[in-house]
Amino acid sequence: MKKHRILSVFLLLLLLTQLLLPVMAAPEGSAGASSADESAAQSPSEEESSTAPSTSAPETSDAKPGFEPIAPLTEYNFPTDYQVKAKAAALVEVNTGTIIYGYRLDERLYPASLTKIMTCMLALEYGNPDDVLTVSATALENLSEFGSTANLQVGEQLSLREILYCIMVSSANEGCNVIAEYIAGDIPSFVAMMNDKARELGMTGTHFANAHGLHDENHYTTARDLTILSCWAWKNPDFREYATTTAHVVPATNLSDSRALHTTNYLTSAQITEKYYYSKASGIKTGFTTPAGGCLAATATDGNLTYLSVVCGCETLIDANGEDLDMRFVETKRLMEFGFENFDYVQVLSDTQMLGQPAVTNAKGRANVVVHANANATVLLPKSCKAEDITMNLVYDSTQTLDAPLEEGQRVGTVTAIYQGIPLASAELVTLTAVERDGGLLELPSATPSQQETAEKESGGLMKYWYLIVPLAILIVLICILLLVRAANIRKAKRRAERRRRREAQRRNGNV
Repeated sequence: MKKHRILSVFLLLLLLTQLLLPVMAAPEGSAGASSADESAAQSPSEEESSTAPSTSAPETSDAKPGFEPIAPLTEYNFPTDYQVKAKAAALVEVNTGTIIYGYRLDERLYPASLTKIMTCMLALEYGNPDDVLTVSATALENLSEFGSTANLQVGEQLSLREILYCIMVSSANEGCNVIAEYIAGDIPSFVAMMNDKARELGMTGTHFANAHGLHDENHYTTARDLTILSCWAWKNPDFREYATTTAHVVPATNLSDSRALHTTNYLTSAQITEKYYYSKASGIKTGFTTPAGGCLAATATDGNLTYLSVVCGCETLIDANGEDLDMRFVETKRLMEFGFENFDYVQVLSDTQMLGQPAVTNAKGRANVVVHANANATVLLPKSCKAEDITMNLVYDSTQTLDAPLEEGQRVGTVTAIYQGIPLASAELVTLTAVERDGGLLELPSATPSQQETAEKESGGLMKYWYLIVPLAILIVLICILLLVRAANIRKAKRRAERRRRREAQRRNGNV
């Protein structure tokens, strides 16, 4: 009898445990499944993310390990009806390297004196500004009598620093040949260095034939390559010193009195003429030959935006007053204003934003974990862009469900911010908190993703009716107890009745 009672109690406890455990485990699992499904529904497909190039934030971004830096000169191709009056043009936001406007970027053209940007950079890379250079007779050969000059003379001695002011402020052609002979020993060797550097920078449409930019059929480039060259040069603080100087006095030399130099970039100075002056402009270099037309690489800053524009093949027109109108300055200013008026920085990734709650198997006390980007990312976008226009594509490293244990900040995948099909920035997808592994004795095999999804949905549905399930479970347990007690009482009654029948049968036999 005692054995039967013990067995009954054991069965009751086992039944109660089986009924209550799923109910107690359901709340976190159901909420996590709902969040995970919502996150997946808002994200583009994994296939789309894996084939699209990634870009990212400007140098000012609060980037962390795992953040993917922007590719140089990313071209978004934002639709615009803007047109520039030039043979080719480009507008680039310097901090991000983003081409927001391009016109005939890869068409072959002549760079004229924009060539001097490369000459100046090689001089800074391989020369010493304090070195004194002597002007040779060969440095003055084969120069156009109509070309820009600082009137350097054979045998004149100047420091490299002063010659750099001559070529960048007043665009002195002979100064470029002096630098070429100083750096490489002769002009052809220096030109070879220029072409080597162009290849190194990725200027695939460029070939240099001289150091100054006077016309030569074999001396050509593209607007895209000039943009690459100018962006590279602008990052050098020493280059910016020469490229932004509007007036400079070269000290007297052994063969000349002091020279006063004035910039040919009228956007940055009103000393020669005021009609082109642009207060936001700062550098870089002008250029002109008859075959090349008017050329200008220029920079301008307004707030946290810095633009670099390149225009080539601009004409000189006649304005309403019958005066010359140099369109390279007019079009450059108009390009800059187009950029400032229509674009700004937008934060597209935040390391504090919850991006999803993927399911975790074998986890202690939970069924999900919050994930977020491990970096902040800010990119250049049209001012018309709205927050809802940017979508997040989450791609997990494993196609299987996450498995405990997990550390805080552990990488589990990548997140990419996307605007109109354009990947803007990517970062690692990491866990917000640590997840301990369940320490139970039994460890069942992990369910497949489809099985887990079905189970989470079912548990989530049951959780909505917990206030009914718990009382029902208690009622079932009570009924089971009553049934067991009743069965035990019936067995006792049967045994007592059987004993009475036996005693009565014995008495009858005895009387007989």
